[in-house]
Amino acid sequence: MDWLLFAASASLVVAAGVGLAVCADVLAERTGIGALWFGAVAVAAVTSLPELVTDISAIRRGASDLALGDLFGSSMANMAILATAALVFRARRLLQRAALEHVLTASLAIALTSLALLFSNARENWPLGRFEVGPGVIAATYVLGTIFVRERQAAAGLIEERVPVLSLSFRSAVFGFVVLAAAILVAGPLLARSADRLAEQTGLGETFFGSLALAFVTSLPELSTSFAAIRIGAFNLAVANLFGSNAANMAFLLPLDLAYDRGDLLAAAGPGLQVAATTAILLMTIGASALVLKTAPGRFPLDFAAILMLGGYLAGLWAIYDLRSP
Repeated sequence: MDWLLFAASASLVVAAGVGLAVCADVLAERTGIGALWFGAVAVAAVTSLPELVTDISAIRRGASDLALGDLFGSSMANMAILATAALVFRARRLLQRAALEHVLTASLAIALTSLALLFSNARENWPLGRFEVGPGVIAATYVLGTIFVRERQAAAGLIEERVPVLSLSFRSAVFGFVVLAAAILVAGPLLARSADRLAEQTGLGETFFGSLALAFVTSLPELSTSFAAIRIGAFNLAVANLFGSNAANMAFLLPLDLAYDRGDLLAAAGPGLQVAATTAILLMTIGASALVLKTAPGRFPLDFAAILMLGGYLAGLWAIYDLRSP
């Protein structure tokens, strides 16, 4: 029954997450928000909503390692999605044709993940009222960083790209957004509950199960949105969504910390979470380097950077599995 509940709630989260992205895209178009900025911030936040709802539910159940494993594991999974997209759509040369300005978003995501790793290793807790200093600093850095990225991308005059969406009226898009968000609010706790039980039953541990299975499920909206963008040649939107989602994942540490009533959430992170954070930083660094180098495909039939990212992703999962609690 736990596997059935996990599959059913995961399916609902994925379907609602993809639908949310569609409705949000319509709202962005009707309200005049730029598509490139929208991909890095708005779409990224919307497609990361399943992580937020599921992880808050896991925190409230006392499964903090499951929640953090999903958050950092999703950042790993997003880079695996980027690598997979580069291999699947090799002829379109995704990593070579994406705008150089995406390195700013990637750098922001790397900086935020590095801060999370730093605060998870801090020996001192600096509480500020209801929340700790670490998640607050990360959230503030996210806000300031996105403003800077927006200004830099606007100054560069990047051509904005959009993914064709269903012909929805503004009212229908608002209604759909609210209904689908409510569906995630209902399915998220069920997904967290079933994942918590399965982690215990399978003996895989909360961190590994969250970094693999739960992270894969909650990252499917990013996969669907990015693949849809690539198919129509909207490479910038696809890349912005993936790096932007990783930055948003770290900003979500603040509401997770507020839901955690046992002290400092990051300080309670185990070694598996630190491995996941380090792996995510490594994969994002490789992805950003590929955007800068823009190495043209040579005799090697596959994109070397994409292969390196997938290999790093699998190696990171193995390291997390090896560190799981007995």
